[in-house]
Amino acid sequence: MPQTHEIKITVTSALAEHPYQHDYAPQMNATKVLSDTLTAFGFASDGTTRYYLFHDGHEVPPETTVGELAGHAKALHLKLRTETTNG
Repeated sequence: MPQTHEIKITVTSALAEHPYQHDYAPQMNATKVLSDTLTAFGFASDGTTRYYLFHDGHEVPPETTVGELAGHAKALHLKLRTETTNG
């Protein structure tokens, strides 16, 4: 039986003044959450910075759904991390 309740996602970043908070359907994937977070924080990829979500000590794979990450929880806290690459 698929979950129908939305999950409250909070994303924090050392580079942002305030956390990003939004409710997502359990089937929404991490790519969408990341995209929305970057927009909310006003971050844009410049080609040398890679942004990714971090949860429970691990990088979140883009195809992972909010429901998979949250399990039975009704709220989820993620961290936005950056990695700089030398082009």
